[in-house]
This record gives sequence, structure tokens and C-alpha cells, in this order.
Amino acid sequence: MLRLRPLLLLLGAIASVWLATDASWDWRGQTSGGARRAAALAPRTPMQGQIVVSEQNPAWLTYSDGKPFFMCGPGDPEGFLYRGALNADGTRDGDQMALIEKLKSSGANSVYVMAVRSHGGDGDKTQNPFIDHDPSKNLNELVLDQWETWFTEMDANGIVIFFFIYDDSARIWNTGDNVGRYEKHFLQSLVKRFKHHKNLIWVIAEEYEERYSHKRISRIAEEIRAADEFGHPIAVHKLSGLDFSEFADDPYIDQFAIQFGNEDPQKIHQALVSAWTSAGGRYNLNFAEGATHQNRTATRLRSWAAAMAGAYTMILGMDIANTAVPDLEDCGRLIRFMVTTDFVAMGPSDELAYAGTEFVLAGRGDSYIAYASRDSRQIGLRNMIAGTFHFTWFDPVTGNKIEWRNIDVQAGDQVWDKPPAIGDEVAVYVRRDQPNTSK
Repeated sequence: MLRLRPLLLLLGAIASVWLATDASWDWRGQTSGGARRAAALAPRTPMQGQIVVSEQNPAWLTYSDGKPFFMCGPGDPEGFLYRGALNADGTRDGDQMALIEKLKSSGANSVYVMAVRSHGGDGDKTQNPFIDHDPSKNLNELVLDQWETWFTEMDANGIVIFFFIYDDSARIWNTGDNVGRYEKHFLQSLVKRFKHHKNLIWVIAEEYEERYSHKRISRIAEEIRAADEFGHPIAVHKLSGLDFSEFADDPYIDQFAIQFGNEDPQKIHQALVSAWTSAGGRYNLNFAEGATHQNRTATRLRSWAAAMAGAYTMILGMDIANTAVPDLEDCGRLIRFMVTTDFVAMGPSDELAYAGTEFVLAGRGDSYIAYASRDSRQIGLRNMIAGTFHFTWFDPVTGNKIEWRNIDVQAGDQVWDKPPAIGDEVAVYVRRDQPNTSK
């Protein structure tokens, strides 16, 4: 036995060295699903007013102080961080602050930003945050300082930093399913630098399947979660389609960033309702890449169709610089309406649509949002339970709002004439004054 001791010590030393290398990641990543979930659900300490996953309904996000959060805004420019001439120190002489200023007054509240667009992405070799654009060197602190300036202004004005780590096809480290030590350091450094922002969603990769396995994505998400004690939401973007089954029960993934290119609002709505049903409340939906923005009316109709299917929306081709202010303001109006409702307690319920109503969000018989895009002289809801309700009528085009108070509603299918001051496109929030106690 004494002769075995040196051999055991040698084997222990070898194991220690092995566990300190990239090879250890595969072993650590194979922990049981229960252990991974427990780690992911460990208590977090979000900042006051930070965007978080709703504890009551993970199909939606909220602010940590309980206030409702809704997102609608530009899904471009993807190269936001790299706009403008390249300076000698790696920073940019671009129009980023001007774009933020334009967004601030519109009410639209998102910007699509990407850290790495080189190495196979849509950008050139300079579009990454490393010194001399070389991943073998450290991150360029001057570049990160410039990003911080922009992010601070966005955060102060409620504009979501939709922060992609990798552009589509961008991959620096070819480590298969594993997260190597260099990538781990890169992820930890980015998270440490920017996690103090409240209006922030981490997005691992755009069209991730082009260069990554779902195991690698999950492990990247795990690294982000471990480095972010505030628990910011983590999203993944895929190639076109509605299947998110590989991440449906992943404890580190909170949002499916959907790419679906149909231009028809009805078909968009139906597709996203299908995605909502598949999600089953396990994660939330963001219609992050759809038909390209061409005109105000078409974009607004698609945004409302997505919202009424239970999805946030970011608009492809809405690049801010060339976007008309009224187009941005349509997003602001959608947000302004949604956050006055209790939509976080609702889900798509189009089976309740009646008369001129096209789409319905509903929650437990106590509250509804009914929407019609055209010819909506009458709005109706099926299977109402009798009670006294408050109506908030809203015009998505103008932002006009009309309140009806103390309206007695009978049981069954009901119809109401739209107020004349509201245009052909209409949304109405119907809320029971006293919760239904007969359920």
C-alpha cells in the first residue's frame, strides 16, 4: 500500500491539471438536469427597476419592481456598435448618439447590438472589441468605454440593450460543444462590464445553428448566468422557424428570438400563437426578425399582430437613421397601451373574438384585450361572465384614448359600438371592476 501512495499522488496531480484546462468543461457540462436547474434558479438580486423574467408568468418579462414591461422597436442596424469611421484607438466616429436621441422621444424602446461581427459574421475583420481586433489579445477598454457611453444613455431612457454576443456565423473559438477557457474569459469580461445596466437582455447568437450546437449555446448561457448575479434575461435567436424544442426546458434560456418572414399580419399572428402554445409558459417570445420594414401601416399591423399573439417585437429594416419618426412612434403607442393593462396575466384567446374583433388576449375572465385592424365599427367578446367592467378604447394610429367606466355587462356573447373618435384600427382593454369570485 505504501508503494501505491506516490502513484496516487501523481494521478491526483494529473487530474488537477486536467480539470484546470478546457477539457474539464465537458465533464462539468454533463451535470444532471436537476443540478443545472437548481443552479439556474438560485436566488438572484435584480436591481430596482431592472428587466427580469416574470415570476408569476415566465411567458412575459416585467420590471423587478413589478411594473409591466413591453418591448417594440428597431431590429436594426445590426452593426450599431461599429457605425462610423474606425479611429486609430479602435473606437468609432459614428452617429450612435444621434440614433439614440431620435429613439428617446419616440417611445420605441430597443436597439439590436452585436459584440462580434467578424470571424464569419456580417461585419469586416475590425468588428470585434479586442485590441487590434485580435482575439488573442485582451479586450480594448477604450472600445468598451465608448459602448458604455451609449449604453448608459439608452439605459437612462428605458431603451433595451438587446445585446448579441455573436452575429450569425461569427465564431472565434472552434471548441465544439464546449466553452473553452478563452471564450469563458471573454464572456465573463463582457458580462462583468455591462451587467449593471437595467434595460439589458443578453442574446447568445443570431441564427445560432449556422456555427454552434445547441449544447454549446446552453453552456454559453450557463456561463452568462453564472457571471450575472442580477439575473438579466438570456435569449437565443434561430434560423427561420418556430421550433424551440431544444431549449424549451433549458434552465438558462428565457427567451426565443424568432425569425419568421411572412408579411401577412394574420399569418404572423397564427404562427406566433402556435409558438406561444408550444412554449407552454416556459419562456417568452420576441418576434425579432420578420418581414422587412417598408411602410408605416404594414409594420404597425404586424407589430400588433405579434403583440396580440403574446410576443414582443423588433422590426427588421427599421434602422432608426432612415426610419420616419411616426413609424417609431407607432411602437411607442403600442408600448404605452400595453403597459396600462395587465397583459402579463393574459394569453392569446382568439376563440373569444366576436363581431369585428380579430385577436384577443385574455386572463381568467377578469380582463381582456380585443383588437381589430379594420372595419371595426363593433367589437365583441364571447362567453362573457356578467359583471361591471371598465373599458379603455385606444387608437393605435393616433394614440387617442377613451375611457368607459362602470359598464354593466351581461353574460354570454356581447358587442359594443366603438366610440366615433377611435379610427378603424382599434384596441380595447376590458377590465372587470371586481374580480370574478365564481370561478
